[in-house]
Amino acid sequence: MHESHHLMTGTLSRGDEDNPDVRILRRVSTLDKFPLQPRGEGPVRRIAVVDTETTGTDPLTDEIIDIAVVVLEVDEAGEIVGVAQAGQALRDPGMPIPPHITMLTGITDEDVCGRTIDLDRLERLLASADVRVAHSAAFDIAFIENLMPGLAGEPWACSMEDFDWLGTGFDGRKLGHLLMQCRWFNSAHRAMADVISLIHVLSHRLTHGGTVLGELLAHAAKSSTRFEATNAPYHLRGLLKARGYRWDPRHRVWWCEIDECDCAKEERWFREHIAASGPVPRMLPMTWRERHR
Repeated sequence: MHESHHLMTGTLSRGDEDNPDVRILRRVSTLDKFPLQPRGEGPVRRIAVVDTETTGTDPLTDEIIDIAVVVLEVDEAGEIVGVAQAGQALRDPGMPIPPHITMLTGITDEDVCGRTIDLDRLERLLASADVRVAHSAAFDIAFIENLMPGLAGEPWACSMEDFDWLGTGFDGRKLGHLLMQCRWFNSAHRAMADVISLIHVLSHRLTHGGTVLGELLAHAAKSSTRFEATNAPYHLRGLLKARGYRWDPRHRVWWCEIDECDCAKEERWFREHIAASGPVPRMLPMTWRERHR
């Protein structure tokens, strides 16, 4: 009875930190208290961690209402050694904010009424970074480059797509879930809150001693190839999905991202299982300047 009461009330006893049946979550640190690693004498890179809140999911019809950027100083090992700059801003989208967006973010029409972003200043801040990082970067890139076309072609890394979460012991990719698996929590869902949450996930130390951020940047920096299943028959979409292909609705083609050295092997599979003849599958070189766009 005593044990049942202990579990139901959620109280912690001495020793629960080491109890394998108990996982303690701690609120994320504020930026000014974030635990930085010692700064060495080697070079550092400026990594901009970015998040946006928007009125919806279509960058052609929806608008940014909240944006946050934190520029980190990161050494060659992927350790965060400094916070160089941070900024956030609300923006009037010129349309009513949908009720479900207000429920999700807490941002109301009154909060953004008449608010504007200094786009020149924001673009300079984002352009000053060596790499920009966002969770589900394709979403943020589309909105940001619509608003600031001068950033087109800048390097980005996606913390959702460019890191092997499953292979490193995680069982999901959503930011809130990853944060809890790293033993943190954040009760807010605004752009800056999400940026701070992501920074905590990126600084998480892996079993080999390195950080998520170090591995993410190393993987995202590698060149790859976008292999397009040109003219693939509709009835074979199941085979393509099973092999890891994704549907691109804008270009209306199934595609996958592979290492450059695997192109010949993939073309053989494509000819054997999808299209024995016809156009040569399109293979486009990709770097973090083209990826997620």
